[in-house]
Amino acid sequence: MASFVVKVDDTNGRHGVLDIGRERISTPLYVPSDDIWQAMRDIPGGSAYCRSGVCEYDIWIRHPDIERIRLHPEERELLEREVRERMSRVRSSAKMIHFNFFSDVMGLDKESLIRLLCLQYQAGADVIEIPHGFCSVQAYERMVRYALEWQHDFRCDTSLMGIAHSAADLTMLNRYLPQLGGVGIDCRRFNKPLLYQVRKLLKPQDVWVHAFSAPLRYREVDNQGTLGMLINWFGVDTVSTITQGDPVREYFTYLFSRMEGQEKTECLKQMRYFAPTDYSTPTFGDLEVSYGDSHRLSSFCDCPVCRNLTIGDAMENLPDLYLNNQLHRAFAYYRESQKCRHALINNETDRFLAGKLYAAEIIRRSGGTLAGRWPGNAPVRKVGDGKVHVSRIARRDYPLPVL
Repeated sequence: MASFVVKVDDTNGRHGVLDIGRERISTPLYVPSDDIWQAMRDIPGGSAYCRSGVCEYDIWIRHPDIERIRLHPEERELLEREVRERMSRVRSSAKMIHFNFFSDVMGLDKESLIRLLCLQYQAGADVIEIPHGFCSVQAYERMVRYALEWQHDFRCDTSLMGIAHSAADLTMLNRYLPQLGGVGIDCRRFNKPLLYQVRKLLKPQDVWVHAFSAPLRYREVDNQGTLGMLINWFGVDTVSTITQGDPVREYFTYLFSRMEGQEKTECLKQMRYFAPTDYSTPTFGDLEVSYGDSHRLSSFCDCPVCRNLTIGDAMENLPDLYLNNQLHRAFAYYRESQKCRHALINNETDRFLAGKLYAAEIIRRSGGTLAGRWPGNAPVRKVGDGKVHVSRIARRDYPLPVL
């Protein structure tokens, strides 16, 4: 069963060791999806980033599919074989299967829930997620109890992971922590009550906390700043970003193929780039205006993707930019998790996060404090709505450091 042991309890985060699958994994850690993980390994120099880690494998089983396998057992067996075969190709040391949070798993009956639990177990997942639609806390608590009963009766030795959409979910799950191997929190939006409940209840405990679907940017800081590894400030151990299943990727590929001329150019310019130097997420259009086409992306990030590209090179082709940007984000988040871990071990989290312009602003807005802020932090400004925003691009009168 998966277990988590806290090694360092830093004021603004925690560091630990996660025993899962066949390996002991140091946290905090960025968790890529399976397809991105494979692509990272295939890029020259990428294997150095992928020596060990947890791999998230997204299963997009729609509500009609759940109903079909409920009514036709033979189709369930076909689905199970397909998932097992796909999971066997995953080369990570630890694997998670993650279900869509939306209506697809809303209102599951006990029988359907158990089928989804069995599917994960038979596919070889290293932790079994208890699917959670947007139901009431009381309804999800029944699902948790059903899952624990199934684990006992089935004599399953794989850990269960409860899912929290809200602070109330987490308060309920806290009562079952001795029986759960982990807690997954829904981070598609910046939910302050949920994250502060994580900090209050889970940060001091030996329980693995995973953040699903961390957003690419914060709406609260002028649409800038990413969750990234900043989330460890709240006590989260592993983080994955928003992922897109095969149907979504196919849809976007179809849209890209129909674009041409100005429409394609505008789509390229609106795509956002994660700059680990300050945790900002400017658009490629912003970067082009501020730095020019010939400016090298290695001034923001020295990952295997960015070290060989200029801003102009990156925007030459929409499908390539889409994939390269995903790979860049994965490499950058992985590197940032290592740097955050080093800061935690050396009790330097304040100094580390204070050097990230948007991270420091997000912590300030969340009511947190940091010991100090480095030179070059983004200036704040007031706009017409009366709110304070940080500037869209980091100050340009000093060179951005290379990681």
